[in-house]
Amino acid sequence: MTADMVELTTDGWEAGVLPQAGGLIAFLRRAGVDVLRPLPEGSANPLESGCFPLVPFANRIAGARFRHDGAKVQLPRNFPPEECALHGIGWEQPWQVTAQAAFKCTLEHSHDGRAGWPFAYHARQRIRLGPRGMAISLDLTNLSDRVMPCGLGLHPYFRRRPESLVRFASAGVVLVGDDLIPSGEIADAARFSDFAAGSTLPDSLIDHCYTGWDAAATITDNLGTITLTARGAPCLHVFNGGGQLCLEPVSHVPDALNQNPAQMTHLPPGCSAMLEMTISAS
Repeated sequence: MTADMVELTTDGWEAGVLPQAGGLIAFLRRAGVDVLRPLPEGSANPLESGCFPLVPFANRIAGARFRHDGAKVQLPRNFPPEECALHGIGWEQPWQVTAQAAFKCTLEHSHDGRAGWPFAYHARQRIRLGPRGMAISLDLTNLSDRVMPCGLGLHPYFRRRPESLVRFASAGVVLVGDDLIPSGEIADAARFSDFAAGSTLPDSLIDHCYTGWDAAATITDNLGTITLTARGAPCLHVFNGGGQLCLEPVSHVPDALNQNPAQMTHLPPGCSAMLEMTISAS
């Protein structure tokens, strides 16, 4: 464990949090069994972690740019060699521990509206363990003097085993081009696998957003069943590839800032948005 690891424990559950490394979750275990993919020893990379926050937007923005109030906004291309901007900026910034107990902690991160995102904001994660598992609430407050378009998400990497069976209900799946940017077409939710009925994971890549998600999902394997629920997340982004499995509750589809700005949350000055996620296991 690293010196700045915040360790949480209660009722057979244990979690590790690295505030300085993008506010990530390093591990989540129940009775010694990993529920989330554990961060490799010595790593501080959110993309190798168990979970990290998506603030102030989720997934990809095509060309790392969009227009707001008639002006072009250019963002950093933070996921080379892709030309996009990915997952906001919170996952690349240090978070501060502002409250801590044996089973819970609060992390906060502020942005001044300069490099990376042209609006000032304050973000907060409340991470809590209980008898049922882990709950994370993520909120974002607009500190700028104008309306801020924004989105929220959480990016958990679940344990993935050969027999993993994934089940969730949704209305459709957003198709993408080779650049993983939405093509404008929404297909039947069973396009890649019948997750509504419960399905093992295909060998092919899935990096797609499911719309009309009913805010619940389960993953069943020979170690038990993991249950994910969320609030404030009408979409579920699924990543299946390279031995990884992500089920990401998000508030909007990829590139919504360009293709469907109305789907973004438009926060007046001083107002806040929130997303919540719970993970349990049996």
